[in-house]
Amino acid sequence: MSWTPLRALRAAVFAAVSGSASLLLHLWSGGHAPGPLQSAAAFALLFTAAFLAGGRQRGFPVLAPLCLAAQWGLHELFQAGAVEALHAHGSGVSMWLVHVAAALAQASWLARGESATAALLDLLTLFAARLVRVAGVGAVVVVRPRGFLPRARAPRPAPVAAAAISRRGPPRFAF
Repeated sequence: MSWTPLRALRAAVFAAVSGSASLLLHLWSGGHAPGPLQSAAAFALLFTAAFLAGGRQRGFPVLAPLCLAAQWGLHELFQAGAVEALHAHGSGVSMWLVHVAAALAQASWLARGESATAALLDLLTLFAARLVRVAGVGAVVVVRPRGFLPRARAPRPAPVAAAAISRRGPPRFAF
């Protein structure tokens, strides 16, 4: 995941998702469209930040604060270019709640996308290694398995419940 072209692709996806969502929310809540220079600066800043942070696969706990910071920063950037009298939507609590909801949805989407991309790359690597082995090219292919970020831990039964669970067979009254 740290290969430079893949890292740039991941940063571009992050910039596109965060920037587009923030711009759409900004317009939806009554703000004026920023100029092309402001929009380009916003996407360039997002791309740079995502490229610098994208050295390895990130999960939801890391992506959520990044998306929240991106939403806040983009709102401030878009608000800076508008006339204050025409841009009074920025003070409402509902607008901030929408930005927080959008940032959390973005973080979830991006975390799942990164996990799916990593799994796809691993499968493609294993497939290519299998093709080389089957073709009998004679090259030694070493495939290093990669660890995945766990989605969620499975709930474990409490010690009292674990002692009460019996997995020996059907109850006696069943016969």
